[in-house]
Parts: sequence; structure tokens; C-alpha cells
Amino acid sequence: DTPNELVDEDFDKLGEITEGASGSDIKVLVKEALMEPLRRCQQAKQFMVDSDGNYTPCLKYPNCSSCPPKLNSDKKGKDYTCKRCGAKRMALWDVPGDKLKAPEVTYGDFEKVMKHSCSSVSEEELKQFVDWTKQFGQDGA
Repeated sequence: DTPNELVDEDFDKLGEITEGASGSDIKVLVKEALMEPLRRCQQAKQFMVDSDGNYTPCLKYPNCSSCPPKLNSDKKGKDYTCKRCGAKRMALWDVPGDKLKAPEVTYGDFEKVMKHSCSSVSEEELKQFVDWTKQFGQDGA
């Protein structure tokens, strides 16, 4: 039920890259990937506001070459909305709570998490499990 941009081919690729991972490994991977949109919101320095007043984090900073930089010498309360792209310079805690529109989960979120994860099951352990299943069956009887 989580909003995402994944297509069937993405699920196939995820199955391939998690070959040999345990159910627990996959559970951790999914939980971490689901957190990536929130992390993008936390790291964002600019947000776009849609016609309904919802705020979506910009993927890069600055969002365009015309975005005004925030300077230490600026007066408090200065408006940092870019006149060209419309991005507003602000932090997540400045976004009205009911107006945050978190990005959807993407295949890239899974790729990013996979760079920092490792399988908790070794190839040798998988081979032993397969051998045991061949000898005793799936139920061990």
C-alpha cells in the first residue's frame, strides 16, 4: 500500500539482486528502502509547492542556477523562493505538517540501500541447507 514508482521489471531485478538473502535480510532491506523518501525530505534544502499547497522536496540543491543562496548576513525572515523555478529554500521542520508530500519509493531507493547491506547467510550455509533439504525433505521427515 506504500506509494511507489516500482514496475514489474523492478521487482524482478530486486529478486535477482537479493538471490541468496534470508527473509530477515529482505525485511531489513525493505524497511530501509521505505525510509529513503523520508531521508530525502530531511536532507532537502528546498521544496516545491504544488497548486494544492503541498510541499515536495527538491532532489538537488540548488534546484536551478537562479535559486538565491542563503547567506549569514541575510535578515531573519527573508523569502528564498526562486523567481525562476519556484523552489522555496527551507528545512523540513518549516514545512506545515499536513502539507508535506513525501516522494514515492523508487527502485533507486533499493539500490542505494543495497550498497550498504550484506547478506547474513553465506554461500556455504545456503549449500548446507539445500543438501539437508535434498536428504530429509522440506519438512525434515
